[in-house]
Amino acid sequence: MFKRINFQSLPVTDQQRALEFYRDKMGMAVQTDAPYEGGWRWIFMQIPGAETMLHLTHANDIEITDIPALCLISDDVDAEAQRLQAAGVTLVHPVQDAPWQEAVRWTMIRDSENNLILIQSSAMEGN
Repeated sequence: MFKRINFQSLPVTDQQRALEFYRDKMGMAVQTDAPYEGGWRWIFMQIPGAETMLHLTHANDIEITDIPALCLISDDVDAEAQRLQAAGVTLVHPVQDAPWQEAVRWTMIRDSENNLILIQSSAMEGN
């Protein structure tokens, strides 16, 4: 039986810029940063307290869509949005109540590589 997702790959064109975004603005830690062929690196970012990692992988052509590449859970979306804005991150969508589930709040941002990231409250967990 599956236990968890080990990592989610996110396509990036500039690995150093993406590493700095997820480390400095999103508050993640570098779990692995090792050389890889072609001048690329194996970069895995660790969410504090979580087992699942983000893999910042090479992207030849990033297709920009309105579908989130990643969904993160936060205990307090409003506070997280304020923290991110203070770090220079622009909200793509303001924090608001979710129409799909009562007591869920959400916002969206784009990372340094233009990936759409959905951040929502943890109210859905355990339901």
